[in-house]
Amino acid sequence: MSSPINVPVRPHDRRRDARGSQAGRSRRRALPGTVVAVTVAFVLTGCTSAATGSGGPVVTAVPVAAEDTGTPMPSTAPPSPPGPRATAAPTPVDPTETTPTDPPGTPTSPTPTPGTPGTPTTPADDPASAPDVRTVQVYWWAQDAMSAVAVPRTVTGPGIAAAAVRALIVGPSEDESDSGLGSSMPSDTLLLGLTIRNGTATVDLSREFERSGVGGSTADLAKLAQLTYTLTQFASVDLVRLHLDGEPIATFSGHGIEVGDGLRRADFTRQFPIMAGSVGTPTWDEGEFPPVPAGGQAVRVVRVAADDLLNVRRGPGADRTIMGRLRPGTRAPSTGREQPVGSSTWVELRTPAGQGWVNGTYLTRDVPADEFSEADALAVVDELGRRLRAGDDLRPVVSDHGLWIAHHEPPVVIDHDDLDDVADDPTTRRWGSNAVALDSPEIRPETFAKAIAESFVDVWDDDDNQVLVLQTFEGPNGRTAAAAIPSEFLGFPWVTLHDPGDDPQYGGLDWQQWMVSLEVADDGSMTVVGLTLDEWAP
Repeated sequence: MSSPINVPVRPHDRRRDARGSQAGRSRRRALPGTVVAVTVAFVLTGCTSAATGSGGPVVTAVPVAAEDTGTPMPSTAPPSPPGPRATAAPTPVDPTETTPTDPPGTPTSPTPTPGTPGTPTTPADDPASAPDVRTVQVYWWAQDAMSAVAVPRTVTGPGIAAAAVRALIVGPSEDESDSGLGSSMPSDTLLLGLTIRNGTATVDLSREFERSGVGGSTADLAKLAQLTYTLTQFASVDLVRLHLDGEPIATFSGHGIEVGDGLRRADFTRQFPIMAGSVGTPTWDEGEFPPVPAGGQAVRVVRVAADDLLNVRRGPGADRTIMGRLRPGTRAPSTGREQPVGSSTWVELRTPAGQGWVNGTYLTRDVPADEFSEADALAVVDELGRRLRAGDDLRPVVSDHGLWIAHHEPPVVIDHDDLDDVADDPTTRRWGSNAVALDSPEIRPETFAKAIAESFVDVWDDDDNQVLVLQTFEGPNGRTAAAAIPSEFLGFPWVTLHDPGDDPQYGGLDWQQWMVSLEVADDGSMTVVGLTLDEWAP
């Protein structure tokens, strides 16, 4: 079961395929550099059914990482350094996850129970409370053994994360194996302990986990990917640190895979993409929903990354059963019913399987084009430009959800409360480039005022700028502005500000544009939710 995989090793190319080619666009270069590729022979253990290639499930190229908690948001911190890398491993990409929660834990005694329900190792919010029953995801390999598939498991807590790891060790059910799903996890691995603290899950497994089988370094990477995918589904886990028989591990297996200070989901998603096709949980397309009734309201899915899906549950709350999932930008009819749950408001939808509930943080009111006020939209954009130019408080014109900024990278979020003095914030970061890696010395760290405010004002205040509402410009590269808007903004209306290239020596390649994404409230008022930079400049 050996198949070659050609893997580009340029981290700046991440998450661009679905939005159009970005290669070659930079202030520093007009043409892309050489893309180096490596070939990996992919052979996994425990994939007997997958090797046959028959009778397996159909999967599509939309990653699954359902999220509905409303608590986590994309980080404003600088990106983390790359994680594990074997000799033939690709450079990882970095999608952002927002997924079901598991409470922070405290160290507990080891639980040497091999892959079966036992004493949980991660305590619940209230140790005296009744055990939770949750649906979690474990990750198997699809029939082609080159992509991971999230499969639901019902587990009992406290210790939901530990229960998910135990379910992962047990492996696929007979029906799942017959359908072409497999696992690289050694079934005799013992879960010895698990703690979750400050975003890091420290998992202690027995040495059986390190045993190499058929597939060599690729199979070893695959089992690390399965473990990391399963633990990072929880909002409280960003990083997975591995212990074996109680000892911290910096290098894994005889193939010398460096795990360093920990593993992130982003370290594996290029080589082992997570594909749609979760067993028993449909992902509904827009055309499958019932029509919006007369006088009814539709909503759109927003603030969800391209490699993520939004859970639809049978009742309001993240503890309710998942009945389906929605892709970013999907339009769905609302029943008009809402219910507060904790700090979130849940919204009831009309789905192909009946009524379902979604965390309202990830929805926005859908406004038909003929009801959208261009005058109001332009007024909000002008007010934003004036405030950015003057260095004023941005809170009056920005959504309560904060300001999301896509600067040739997945969006950075600045909290609403921090927007009063963001113009004076001395903090610098490596805002993304479309032609070089984020850690390249070519990228100079800059403040918000320099990288965002000054750049936006240059376009907004330019005498020959062009403005379009709910429309896009096609740049000299033949790609529309809409292709550059990240999935988190797909459900919002937007205004495009385009500054044409005006330097003759570059033949028009020095153009730049900003897309301003807007949210429309029930009373018709508008606020800014997102800014997207798109440029092709030498």
